[in-house]
Amino acid sequence: MPDGEEVQVRVNQRSQPVAGINVLRWELGQELRSLRLTAGKSIADAARHLECSDAKISRMENGQRGAVARDVRDLCKLYGVPAQRRDQLMTLSRDALAADQGTSSTIAGKYSTYVALETQARSLRNYEATFIPGLLQTERYSRAVITQNGDEGLQDEDVEARVRVRMDRQHRVWGDSDDLLKAHFVIDENVLWRPAGVDAETRAIREEQIDLLIRATRLDNVTLQVMPYSAGFYRGMEGSTILLLNLDEGPRVSSTCYLEGMFMELFVRGHGEIATIGAKFDAMAKVALSPEDTRKFLMRLLRGTYQHWSSSRS
Repeated sequence: MPDGEEVQVRVNQRSQPVAGINVLRWELGQELRSLRLTAGKSIADAARHLECSDAKISRMENGQRGAVARDVRDLCKLYGVPAQRRDQLMTLSRDALAADQGTSSTIAGKYSTYVALETQARSLRNYEATFIPGLLQTERYSRAVITQNGDEGLQDEDVEARVRVRMDRQHRVWGDSDDLLKAHFVIDENVLWRPAGVDAETRAIREEQIDLLIRATRLDNVTLQVMPYSAGFYRGMEGSTILLLNLDEGPRVSSTCYLEGMFMELFVRGHGEIATIGAKFDAMAKVALSPEDTRKFLMRLLRGTYQHWSSSRS
């Protein structure tokens, strides 16, 4: 485990600015979890020490709620943390609280946690059955998705805040830094045929989006595959969104998985479960179009020379 000084350095170097997302809160939670495990304490032990619920400890460690400096101090005492490191973590907790107070975001807690994790990831595997992956969406496509499929009563400023988060996330894919995310996407062919609407403007959104996907196939850090209708039923198609992250934590490398659907936002942390989902993703990649064939498919689709499967039915 790095000491407190190294923790702060890693926050400054690895965290990417994402509007409305408090990466510091997640960093603090991860450090508290690591300290607890190193000390051989359970969540129940920590909860008894703070005289709070187990859920509060879990939410603190997952970055879904902040940890006030007093709680950090008391937990460090329980875990036997040296005074210098304790003080550094207390400072980090105050910085995270200040970041929360300066943010008026409508981003859901679990999604906020996912984005914080994504900023720390080295690689990503993403399957999408319904929408273009967020990291590859154009701004107009993203705005249409959020406006038409977001929470009811979402105000214009809330829509724009969510669009900004999505665009900020894309710096890890489209940027020019040495810290680009290595990303592998598998998308169902159905995603490409569905326009945002039927008028000229929304058809233009679809065409602009497909053009961006073609450009994504030329990125060295991106692998993009389309799952064609010709594949029939395939392993993993029961999922709507699968996001598998490989996280870089110095000498420790861990993985996490985030599943998303209409009635579900779920983090999967068990190694066995993540391995099973990863195997399904790998199986999908084997039967999907190759990256080269995907580029050709997208170019034909954009030119209008690809015949939709339903048009050839007898």
